[in-house]
Amino acid sequence: MAARLVPADTAVVRITGEDAAAFLQGQCTADLRGAALSDALWLNRKGRVLAHTVVAKEADGSFLLLCPHLAADALIAVVTANVIADDVVATDETPRWQRYVAWGATPVLADAKLFPTRRFGVAAWDVLTPAASAAPGEPGSLAELESARLAAGVPSVPADCGANEFPQECGLDAWVSYAKGCYLGQEVMARIQSMGSLRRILRRVEGPVSVGLELKTPEGKVAGVVRSAAGEAGLALVSVDLAEGTVVSGVRLGAPARMPAR
Repeated sequence: MAARLVPADTAVVRITGEDAAAFLQGQCTADLRGAALSDALWLNRKGRVLAHTVVAKEADGSFLLLCPHLAADALIAVVTANVIADDVVATDETPRWQRYVAWGATPVLADAKLFPTRRFGVAAWDVLTPAASAAPGEPGSLAELESARLAAGVPSVPADCGANEFPQECGLDAWVSYAKGCYLGQEVMARIQSMGSLRRILRRVEGPVSVGLELKTPEGKVAGVVRSAAGEAGLALVSVDLAEGTVVSGVRLGAPARMPAR
């Protein structure tokens, strides 16, 4: 079976400089020490999610950041917001690459860079190929991938978890290190881990769903909002007081959303 792929708007930014490794380690949620490939969240000081990136350490000691949902200039602004006297340089390399998401089989192309990901609920890869190279697979569709993601109950940034959400509310614990030391938003992450004081949770939902649909109790109180939807499947951010199996607004609440580990 040949790989299926769709073009992606992934931003590609290279981080270089003597302080690159230490700087990135102190800014994002992932523990990058000894890791060739990591998923990382970038939080604000209140612990809310600003961005998700794949962080790949290159052989020359630089780092490639792949961001599926921000343009390169916006990503650079997030990543370098706290550069003061650090020897850190962020360079937009997006124009150098054709960018895809592939699934179904491992793409085969000698000069491609492949980054495995579980964020679609199936085995998939972020793929970078030189700008002039041929596509390494057969055309697929984003709708197909989105359906697979929602069927698996896998959250997405920023559709399900963005600037108003904590990672733990949305099942993104796999992308948060609680043991690596200080980083932006770390104190909030530690407090949530120790106290478990969440008021909302992202759950799978089934029924007549659409993005933005308010889920109301019989008393008319808004208990949640659908964040992602495809057909009869979706993900909704709802009150933690609503248990699995509860039906609100004709929609059945399922298991909590979870990001599979790499």
